[in-house]
Amino acid sequence: MARPVYSADETENIKQTLIQGALSLYLEEGPESLSLRQIAKRVGLSHTVGYRYFENKEALLAEMRRACILEFKAAAIPAEDSGESDPLERLRTALMGLLEFGSSQPAKYRLIFSDSQPDLADYPSLMAQRWEVFASCVDLVQAAINAKRLHGDALMFSHGLWSLLHGMLSLHAANQLIHGLSLQQMAGPLIDTFLRAGCSAAHPVQQPA
Repeated sequence: MARPVYSADETENIKQTLIQGALSLYLEEGPESLSLRQIAKRVGLSHTVGYRYFENKEALLAEMRRACILEFKAAAIPAEDSGESDPLERLRTALMGLLEFGSSQPAKYRLIFSDSQPDLADYPSLMAQRWEVFASCVDLVQAAINAKRLHGDALMFSHGLWSLLHGMLSLHAANQLIHGLSLQQMAGPLIDTFLRAGCSAAHPVQQPA
């Protein structure tokens, strides 16, 4: 029996159905539960259909990571029309959005930033998405520098912020914040301290009310 021929839109819909089914299975049962057959069964498709859209499990995981990164970006990077004109506050909003995503969606955060990662050169769309998120952070820092709300090198400053946030989230996800402060208690003050260190003396960081 010949395979059905799908349009480009139908093909993409099936692929997205498999990705979302995989994410649902991963969130409920963990990464060990993932197999192309199990995922197809979960979404009500033929047990062989996954192999038509993904070369192997690693290719599927790459697409799952990309879907989570898109969610992360939507949660963390404020839109241009967000109404916040101060570039430093836009940056702070993005940082707190990252922390909120990481703390409220720990399984997705771990999927994006886990130690076990493919060679991104093999998955250019995933690499592009990773770069786009970090580049958005660099752009926010650069806008604050251009407005003289921060000083320094945007790329170096962004790496510092990235390391600070991922350090906090990694400790939180591993239940290692055991020395007196929770993520919620420490995140805002530490971010403000870091930003304050990069502020010009004439434009101090406004403390939240």
